[in-house]
Amino acid sequence: MKRMHTVVVVVSVLLLLMSIAWQNPQDKKDITAYVMKVVNDVTKRGPTTGWTAAIATDRLRAGYNVRTQDGSLAVIKFADDSKLIVRPKSIVDIKGQVQGKQILDRSVYTERGNVAFNVKKREKEQFRFSSPVSVASIRGTEGAFIVGGTEDLLIILQGLAEYLNVISNNSVNVGAGQTGTANSNGDINSRQSTPDEQNQGSSDDNSSSNQVGDGGQQGGGQQGGTSQRKKHELRIPGLDKDGNPKTVIIEWEE
Repeated sequence: MKRMHTVVVVVSVLLLLMSIAWQNPQDKKDITAYVMKVVNDVTKRGPTTGWTAAIATDRLRAGYNVRTQDGSLAVIKFADDSKLIVRPKSIVDIKGQVQGKQILDRSVYTERGNVAFNVKKREKEQFRFSSPVSVASIRGTEGAFIVGGTEDLLIILQGLAEYLNVISNNSVNVGAGQTGTANSNGDINSRQSTPDEQNQGSSDDNSSSNQVGDGGQQGGGQQGGTSQRKKHELRIPGLDKDGNPKTVIIEWEE
């Protein structure tokens, strides 16, 4: 009887250890993104690390910061092909969670920044941009979020966003061709965008708003200018939300 009791205890302990070691594939995990391109002086910082130079193919997890200096730019891409263009003199904090193939939430926080975005539409998740003054909730939207100066700007090129002023808790809808404005007095409005704002809202790499001087270092260390650059490509296999094979392709030059 005593021996049987010992066996039962041993088996119970083994099962407990196995249950602790085994991770459910449906557990919530931090979201990841990849740096596709850096131009000039771009740095990154993790939750437990200091600022270091960012290079193409760097993997970013939730809680990572990306910072661009004057005349610098970074392009960040998520697994669903959603893209951020972090323009000069910006600092962004990326957060989010996934559960299995489902993206639960994504957010980008900035106290100073100019970020163009092209976010793919997903059934449930909303992508949020936020600052100390405002929060933009978007889904399947292209535009830009600009923080600094006297007011925040939310520029929408395509799609629709809900724009909230956290000071007054008032909100407006911002649609295609419109710009939302929010300030520290609690004011929030939506109006037609100016031509310059519409250009700012473009996530096209060839847009003039997404071009900076190339005379410094690009791609983490090679000199710009007229010298020929070597092209590289990284393929990351995975699955889309329906379980179909999908490959994220990251290209860069050095």
